[in-house]
Amino acid sequence: MKRLIVLLLAIPLLLVIAATITLASNGRLAANKNLVKVSSEEVIEEDYFAAAERVEISGTLNGDVYTAGGEVIVDGTVNGDLLAAGGIIRITGKISQDVRIAGGQIIITGEIDGNVTMVGGSLELTSSAKINGSLVGAGGNININAPIGGGANLAGGNLVVSNKVDGNVKAAFGTIRLASEAEITGNFTYWSEEEASIDEEVKIAGETTHHLPPEAPKPPARKFFGALAGFLLFAKVTSFISSLIIGLLLIRLFPRCSQQTADTIRKRPLGSLGIGFLSIIIFPIIFVTLLIALVTIPLAFIFLGTFMIVMYLVKIYVFIFVGEVILRSLGKNVNLNWALLCGLITIQIINLLPIVGGLVTLLVPIVGLGAAVLSSKNLYRTAREKDVI
Repeated sequence: MKRLIVLLLAIPLLLVIAATITLASNGRLAANKNLVKVSSEEVIEEDYFAAAERVEISGTLNGDVYTAGGEVIVDGTVNGDLLAAGGIIRITGKISQDVRIAGGQIIITGEIDGNVTMVGGSLELTSSAKINGSLVGAGGNININAPIGGGANLAGGNLVVSNKVDGNVKAAFGTIRLASEAEITGNFTYWSEEEASIDEEVKIAGETTHHLPPEAPKPPARKFFGALAGFLLFAKVTSFISSLIIGLLLIRLFPRCSQQTADTIRKRPLGSLGIGFLSIIIFPIIFVTLLIALVTIPLAFIFLGTFMIVMYLVKIYVFIFVGEVILRSLGKNVNLNWALLCGLITIQIINLLPIVGGLVTLLVPIVGLGAAVLSSKNLYRTAREKDVI
């Protein structure tokens, strides 16, 4: 019976780890704490996976590129798709297919033959850039100074367009400006509280349509905030109790695994964060691939459910790590159960803080997932030795 319970709890983690390793085995995986670099002389004839504090890709890659880091610079040639996540992302090279990127600041000065999807705080397409496909973007500030070949769908705070867009443009922003160099060969449809600022020289071939943002019905403030406060309190209490119970169960059944994964976060924090981001990027690729092949549609939804379970479980390892740090700083003996409780309380308190709490809520499962992947080799070897899998 105990072996069966261990198997049922281990399967979700092992499935995601196996999926990540399988994808990486079909290409090249590079992970480092500080820097991963592909020099301009290098030619890589396979898919490429990279995670580090700084990633520089200057060579020629004849496959898809998946990368995550504090700063990602792509100034080489990628003859495939590019998927990237990071604090700062700069694309100055040439991408022959589609680009999907998320970051705090995104700057594109190179040429992209396919479609571009980007999400971030500040998004800029410079005048030297060229997008031959369509553009989908969401961000606080979006500046489009480059030609777009296939229309654009945009949303955010502030938008400035100062080049040609072939096709329709749909935009939802607080403020919108079409500079004198702007040209739209299709329709221009936008949603905003304010009229768009459109210079006289702007050319719009189709119709210009202005919509006001829809207003949702407003319930009485007192009832709304009372119900919201009650729901949030219930959710917090339920989350705390369930995380504690599941954490204690994991520690009971997997003490070595729990300790090893928490130690991985302590020894390789940036590596855990980078690999976590990379795993998040890889997941939708696997899911969509399984959906496309019709016979594997049931497997796709099994994988989706498995991934959601894993994202919940891996938070436990971060709680343990935080608790160990606090107990050691107080000069106390480290016990996994007490570390879990201490870390769980600390994270719950931090989550109540504005902005910081949201950031921590986002990063905790990502770091936990990255640490679990990094420590997966010993976990798999131990499971094989005990004939569990």
